[in-house]
Amino acid sequence: MKLYRVIFSLFLCLAIQTVLASETMASWPFQAAFSNCVESIGVGLAPTANVSAHVPAGFVPLGTGQPVTPLVVRTARCGGISVAGLPARSGEVVQIGAVIVPPDGTGDINNYSIWYYTSDLRLALALRLVGVDAQFVPNIDYVLDPGNNSLLVRVPRPGRPRFSLSGPVTPSSQPVGSFLANWWQKTSNGTAVKMSTNVPAIAIGGADLTLTTSAESSLGNLIGGSSTGFPIIQQFNSFAAAQMTVSTQ
Repeated sequence: MKLYRVIFSLFLCLAIQTVLASETMASWPFQAAFSNCVESIGVGLAPTANVSAHVPAGFVPLGTGQPVTPLVVRTARCGGISVAGLPARSGEVVQIGAVIVPPDGTGDINNYSIWYYTSDLRLALALRLVGVDAQFVPNIDYVLDPGNNSLLVRVPRPGRPRFSLSGPVTPSSQPVGSFLANWWQKTSNGTAVKMSTNVPAIAIGGADLTLTTSAESSLGNLIGGSSTGFPIIQQFNSFAAAQMTVSTQ
């Protein structure tokens, strides 16, 4: 395991140096384009005290003053992910965050990003260069079984914390409108980074998913156990195109 970490660290350092040498990737704010995507959205509840420990000053969890507050888990698989205009590659994005009061009054939903994973190296590096704690996890499992209408998403090592999400889904092919989602994170130097994704047309389906993790993990401590459902919102969506603008506030 130690050898694996050393090799992975050396690879990551080399990749960062390569990206830093690119004029295209060195201009901020940057944009990322997503195409031919499916995604799951689950909004559940977690103890407010646990969530607040992950949300820094300047951001207000929606359930502040209440025993529980909304927690959102998003997973997506896209046929194409293009960062700063570079060639698109297929990949996955998984996000866990707290629903917050909109810091700037924009967006259909605003979340504070607690954990961010992606199998796209360029996206991970671009986010890390602006201070977002994005984890590069090249082997995210994203298994959609159309025959059984089921979804299995698994975030393994080197992702931390590790977890899986599984259950039946009901896709929809009828776009119902646009959606703007803002995800925020404060960097180590105190700068707020806004990841704003605009989806011009989205088809919203249903889902009945369960998240499973180790009760001893940081995610287990956050939700207060080894598993949780999503009683507030559960969706399985699809969209042809979306664009994320990443900027510092």
